[in-house]
Amino acid sequence: MSDNKVQIKIYLFLVLGVCFFLGIIAYFTQSPNENLIYQILQKGFTVFPVISAVITRRITKDKTQWRFSIKVWKNPTLWIFCAFIPNILIVIGTILYFIIFPKQYSGFFDIGSLLEKNYTISIHNPFSFAIVCMLIAAICIPIQLLELGEEIGWREYLLPKQIAEYGIRKGVLLNGFFWGIAHLPLIFFGFNYSSENIGAPWSNMFMMIIVCMTLGIICSYVMAISNNVMYCAIIHGVVNVIGEIPVFISVSHKNGLLGPNPTGLIGISGLIVYAIIIFIRLPKLKTMIESRN
Repeated sequence: MSDNKVQIKIYLFLVLGVCFFLGIIAYFTQSPNENLIYQILQKGFTVFPVISAVITRRITKDKTQWRFSIKVWKNPTLWIFCAFIPNILIVIGTILYFIIFPKQYSGFFDIGSLLEKNYTISIHNPFSFAIVCMLIAAICIPIQLLELGEEIGWREYLLPKQIAEYGIRKGVLLNGFFWGIAHLPLIFFGFNYSSENIGAPWSNMFMMIIVCMTLGIICSYVMAISNNVMYCAIIHGVVNVIGEIPVFISVSHKNGLLGPNPTGLIGISGLIVYAIIIFIRLPKLKTMIESRN
């Protein structure tokens, strides 16, 4: 068995093991929303991947250099790509959702639901509102840094091993798939989706795998051409910020299987199309991470 395969198996055993172990314990104890174990799973989800990567490195005596630098300003074009392309595509998906379901558009931003207060902001100019939201998401550095935990584990550590072992296309697909699998204990308890969705929680779990494979392709592409996981964290942070807004301008305030958030099929449709285009181009890349692995 190759070193890469051993490292892949150990990492996945650790990160999936802790997620599913906590999920099972939470299931057999009290109500998830009041469950300490569930809170540990939810709050620690961004930390488990990087811890698993560090432990795997220690176990396998992996001395490869960490592929991380905060100096993203050295490639402003790539920073703009990471900060705004996901923004634009999510806005397009949101617009498409409200065109198809116009009665779901409320015309105001229920910011009180985020702040736990009774406060709303009327949206007089949807275009200006979208621009402001995209700018906030693009420069929300604390959230982007928070997502480093996941990205270091899945894209910085695991992805190069999978590409070296399986080739770039299969490696990228497997990376996104297992990233989605890791989310399933959270999704089972209603995280990111409404428990009222048809077929929930299983339909929600299936949709989350599609979401993670879509975002995984885009993040993997950026990792492959940059060799710097910070750009992936920017994409991840942007998606998490801008992606939370659509549900708060909807009437139902529910994350459905179709949208309005990018966790739904219509909401993420722009990202899916772009991910397909990137996936087709993947074999043509001479990736930096392949040459350094």
